[in-house]
Amino acid sequence: MTKHNNIIIVGGGISGLTTATSLAMRGHSVLVLEKNENCGGLVNSFSRDGFLFDGGIRAVENAGMVKPMLKELNIDLPFLPSKVSIGVEDKIINADSKESLKAYEKLLKELYPDSKEDVEKVIKVIAKFDIYMQVLFGSDSPFFKDIKRDFKYYFTTFPIWIARFLATGAAIMKMQMPMEKFLNNLIKNKSLNDIISQHFFKKTPAFFAMSYFSLYPDYNYPKGGVGSIPKALSKRLEEIGSQVKTNTEIIKLDANKKVLTDKEGNQYTYDKLIWCADMKLLYSMINAEDFSKEYKENIKKEQSKILSSFGAESIYTLFLEINLPPSYFKEISEGHFFYTPSKIGLGELHRSKLSSILENWKNIDRKDFYLWLKEFCDLNTYEISIPALNDSDTAPEGKTGFIASFLFDYELTKRIEEDGWYDDFENHINNYIIEALTNSVYPKLKDNIITSFSASPLTINRSVNSSEGAIVGWSFEQEIPISASMLNMKKAVITPIKDLYRAGQWTASPAGLPTCIMTAKMAADLVHSQLNK
Repeated sequence: MTKHNNIIIVGGGISGLTTATSLAMRGHSVLVLEKNENCGGLVNSFSRDGFLFDGGIRAVENAGMVKPMLKELNIDLPFLPSKVSIGVEDKIINADSKESLKAYEKLLKELYPDSKEDVEKVIKVIAKFDIYMQVLFGSDSPFFKDIKRDFKYYFTTFPIWIARFLATGAAIMKMQMPMEKFLNNLIKNKSLNDIISQHFFKKTPAFFAMSYFSLYPDYNYPKGGVGSIPKALSKRLEEIGSQVKTNTEIIKLDANKKVLTDKEGNQYTYDKLIWCADMKLLYSMINAEDFSKEYKENIKKEQSKILSSFGAESIYTLFLEINLPPSYFKEISEGHFFYTPSKIGLGELHRSKLSSILENWKNIDRKDFYLWLKEFCDLNTYEISIPALNDSDTAPEGKTGFIASFLFDYELTKRIEEDGWYDDFENHINNYIIEALTNSVYPKLKDNIITSFSASPLTINRSVNSSEGAIVGWSFEQEIPISASMLNMKKAVITPIKDLYRAGQWTASPAGLPTCIMTAKMAADLVHSQLNK
């Protein structure tokens, strides 16, 4: 049976739900198709043994973007502060205000007393980018303002903001070089370079990485976990009469005839299609030969670029149920904690040494591999999340849920599984993580673990169908296949295929929750304007 729909959105992640709600509120009939049982994608929470864990993002890193979006969609969702701490070895600071930058400078100077001038150079750049981020995402930004509703704003504040935005755009264009190259040109100390950069994806643009410190004071945690956001969006969609169809995996698309087919053989026709799922999946279904010469060449060109590209590094995550009260962890840090057990830095462990392991995989000595893996865990930077420090209802009384993750290579994990020793690897890496954190910042950790479980890049790849297990879209180690910078994002939602649009992490780069929301809004606005013509 074939069902016709005005607008279909494939992918019920945060971008798909935002796009759908924005369109439905303007009177359009929208159908969202989601392959999993629950919506949310990488914005999800789950419960286990009375503990609530966040399976993707751990907090909202730019509430100044998310809160206006929810307000625009008439969603009232309570947010709690999610304060951030940064630590290296035994030195830990809170990054909860603009004054925190001075504390960070002091921390780095104490760790690297022979590199004080290098530290000052870094701090100066970070301070400059704090100003730029306020322009892009501050309260004066017009992104979620409507010309009818905010008429006065467009004749007073907006002209000033435009001037500041153009200046900011010019500064950003100068900082497109990879983070590593920028820091190598700026400072001499390699360990200092690592401590600043190693928790970012390889070759992250310098403007993105250097501006991140300014976002820490704006971290928020939705009451009930980050999964509360997609739940609220789904509920809002139901209230206004649009449908979200879960457990519906799309396996075929005839973009010329505008027909989608799901795994059960059901077909859906559409007037407009907005793709908010994996972009490589989309282009693996497209047959350019079905189109006229007018479209064929452009489709083939983009298809070739996208299918030959790959996602950014993924993450390895360890989840722990711990028989210790949240107060134990509160004495050490806030609920969102970027921690590095050693000031030495990863050096070449995740670069040339990892490349050598992959190149010589057939001859790999497992004992040598585990020596590399242990050092990788000892020197890495962990993103630690303790939900109970943000929301006391997320763990049983007197106990704590604990999440620790770091960047990890998809291809490496895939080869381990293919060779049949994934369980052994998982046991080793989990023990190494626990030992690294117990021997440094949490001395009581190892002896108080109730149970542990983990998620790898393979888990992400399979659970949300994200190529290479990527969590921020395209890798920065290649030319981004879609021309989608901060300054031309509106063009990126348009595909070479008539009546097919896109939004989400594969649409703009660098990608994160704010970018997914921005592209969702842009796609919704474009489709709305076209249908209203």
